[in-house]
Amino acid sequence: MSRLQIEIPGDSIEAMVREVVEHSLAQMRPPLPDEETDNTLHTLQRINAKQFITIPEFAFLFNCSRGHVDKLLAQAQLKDTKYPVPYLDLNGLVQFDRLEVIEWARTAKPLLKKQRKTGGKKNA
Repeated sequence: MSRLQIEIPGDSIEAMVREVVEHSLAQMRPPLPDEETDNTLHTLQRINAKQFITIPEFAFLFNCSRGHVDKLLAQAQLKDTKYPVPYLDLNGLVQFDRLEVIEWARTAKPLLKKQRKTGGKKNA
């Protein structure tokens, strides 16, 4: 039985290998982040680099509105809650110790049914 031999030029083999490797690498690359993701990462890096954060940074970190932060501060100032948000009042400039508020947020706080926020339209 005779064997058929085919000679493949080295350039062709190299081109095929390069194509397979490029295809494999393209499959392994994570998707490119968009501009919003880049901005979020940059903001979080800036917040995490600081010991004390501002009201807008607090709102960003906990994904809540400025109004909600103001409500938390009012409750803490009036001692109207069992779990007041820890803050510093520097003669009118409110700051939060980043690690302290993260620990405060992780503390389990029992909610009364009427305090739960569910969003959406309210039923009559």
